[in-house]
Amino acid sequence: MKITSTRMEEVVDASVMVPISPLSIVLTGVSVVLRFISIIINWSLAYDYWLEGSYSYTAWTIGSILLPMVIASAIYTNVLSASNSDQRGMYSTVVLSYLFRDGYALHYALEYSKAQTQGHKELEIRYYQQMLREECDVGFIRLFDSFLESAPQKILQLVILMRSSKKLTYYRLLAFLIYFVSIAWCIQAYNRSNRLVQLDKYDIAAKGRFVQFLFLLCLTVSRTLGIAYMASLFPLETLGVCILHVCFCGTVVFVLDSPAIAKSRMLNYIYCLTFGVVYIFIFTPVKDGPTKYKYTSYLTFCLLQNIIVCVLYIALYFSIAIIALYVCGIILTIYYYLYCHPSILCP
Repeated sequence: MKITSTRMEEVVDASVMVPISPLSIVLTGVSVVLRFISIIINWSLAYDYWLEGSYSYTAWTIGSILLPMVIASAIYTNVLSASNSDQRGMYSTVVLSYLFRDGYALHYALEYSKAQTQGHKELEIRYYQQMLREECDVGFIRLFDSFLESAPQKILQLVILMRSSKKLTYYRLLAFLIYFVSIAWCIQAYNRSNRLVQLDKYDIAAKGRFVQFLFLLCLTVSRTLGIAYMASLFPLETLGVCILHVCFCGTVVFVLDSPAIAKSRMLNYIYCLTFGVVYIFIFTPVKDGPTKYKYTSYLTFCLLQNIIVCVLYIALYFSIAIIALYVCGIILTIYYYLYCHPSILCP
């Protein structure tokens, strides 16, 4: 969620509620299942490496699970505290959120649907507001989970395949497919829930959500493949460049957008650095406002990065795939904002 959305205190009434369709409820349920499956895959891969005697791969895999989990849990605890979501045990909520990220949102959506069917307008409004609050709280975690956990996992597993004699088994292929789909899905869900909690904006239509999912998928897959290939050749150098990228983007966000998610400036800067991790792969605004020039600058910068790296270091067939995916993502982004983006505000 953007900063202003995490503290939503508006009173929701029937005139501004966006109907929750059965498809949306089903997709939320799918998100719950995908989250649980991805956790099982992550830990099973670590276990497989341990059985094979690849203890360094085991350590790297476990580390790439535990460190993001701790960071995301700390962020989520702070978000719950900031939004006064203390009606249930905070730490039990954090644990449940790690396992079933959208569980509470699904529960409130089902209760909303039930109240709507029974004609209980007061319960309908109450559950709708609770669902928005949950979407708002979990929105941060969807974003950071995607890029602190899923993206490093994908890069790590790709590097292991490229640098070792391990084969791309059907199980590892399934893991990559789930990783790539879930990361685009999480960002798309983040963007949609961000609009839902801003009551003066229209929801994103189904066509727009589909196009958004496609361009997010193309952009993130392209960046991930490029980084993984470079990491297989120059692991320490690639890590250093990524750290510089994170620090640069995080500092720009801290200076220009000045988010206030925490009371301490240092914690706010650390929070901005986590957005710097996101900006390795994709751009998403921290605050509401015009984003045309931000998107143009970011996509141009990353496209130039991809082209330079591909020309200098990456094999031709891999270069074509990386650049083609990124260009396709840019074209779909332009199409989305021209024809699918709900730019009109609600009256």
